[in-house]
Amino acid sequence: MQKGNSIYAEEAERIADYLIGVAPGERELNIYSEAMQILNIQFTKYEQELWKSMLKSKWRMACIDGGLALKEPNNNARRKLFCMLSILETSPAYIDYFLSKSFSSFYFFKLMWTATRAVCRGLTGLFLIKLIKIKCK
Repeated sequence: MQKGNSIYAEEAERIADYLIGVAPGERELNIYSEAMQILNIQFTKYEQELWKSMLKSKWRMACIDGGLALKEPNNNARRKLFCMLSILETSPAYIDYFLSKSFSSFYFFKLMWTATRAVCRGLTGLFLIKLIKIKCK
């Protein structure tokens, strides 16, 4: 990976960690970097602040993504997330992360926990988004 693409590599690594909990391979890093150069996603000041906040931690990324999904689903920060998601989802190296698996009778409880956590993250994300909007005014 070229030095100019190191920002994109860091983004890709943080997004992959958030989405599937593992670091992406060199191939996926290069594809993401190329996609970002081609798409040339332009952030507003507000979106730039959101993105900087999201890159600080996996937890912030999850909360702000959840909040954006509820309030601003077409936000450019989410475009970056979905770009990396599509790269990982179509990569043979990561197929096991996206295929259905068999589950036990306790799966219902895991599903309920995941749903509760998603709602809490989304609500927290709405609060964080509001703070960032205030900061940008």
